[in-house]
Amino acid sequence: MSHPELSIRFEELSAGRAMGDLSLDEDRELLVLGEQLGISPDLSFELLAASLEIEMLQNKLERLPDVLTAKLKESARQWERPTQAEPSNVIQPRVATWERILRSPITGWAAAAAILLFALFGQQKDAAVISPAQAEARLRTEAGDLIEHNFTGLGNFAKAGGKVVWSDERQQGFMTLTGIPVNDPTQTQYQLWIVDPSRDEAPVDGGVFDIPTDGSPVIVPIVAKLQLSKPQAFVITLEQPGGVVKSKQEQVVALAKG
Repeated sequence: MSHPELSIRFEELSAGRAMGDLSLDEDRELLVLGEQLGISPDLSFELLAASLEIEMLQNKLERLPDVLTAKLKESARQWERPTQAEPSNVIQPRVATWERILRSPITGWAAAAAILLFALFGQQKDAAVISPAQAEARLRTEAGDLIEHNFTGLGNFAKAGGKVVWSDERQQGFMTLTGIPVNDPTQTQYQLWIVDPSRDEAPVDGGVFDIPTDGSPVIVPIVAKLQLSKPQAFVITLEQPGGVVKSKQEQVVALAKG
């Protein structure tokens, strides 16, 4: 996922946390994304949702009108769409599922207030969002323990190449990939696996991603699901949509190792 996509996913999960409908896996994902982005979930959203719910329990309020609900949904969709074209090497983010907020147990007025608040903060954050290329450059400048390996294409993906950089100190890294074929996200998606002998034999899931432009360089942020310590290898596989918990490695795309 690209940096903007990580930010949108972080905000979506923060909203879900405020609404109280996160699963255990989603709550863990929120913590991981917070570490990746260098921010923490804002508890003020949870306090807002709680206070609104308490107020509505004490004072019977009318249901949110259908017209206003429709307008809020449309406003959310307009805010989620990018306002300008992304650079060619940035992977397009997926649209956040804001409609699940409107379907939450909290009544419509609370959801409306939360959506408007997130829209306001989201627009303020957009101005500070940096591209994956800028984030990688910053990591190279600031990380004192950076490791870097080159990718080698394997099998039917012999033209694949690129590099990976990773910092244990920051638990952050990026892949710059070339020569990898475009994928149809409805059919298959690429997935990164990270081999860290200090953990156990099973590789760590490094995130699912797409290649939108055939052969052109793309920069992909690494989203490691677990804490890493001196990873020894990075493996890209082609999997089913959404990725898998454990790869059979039937289609290995590229390998980078020290």
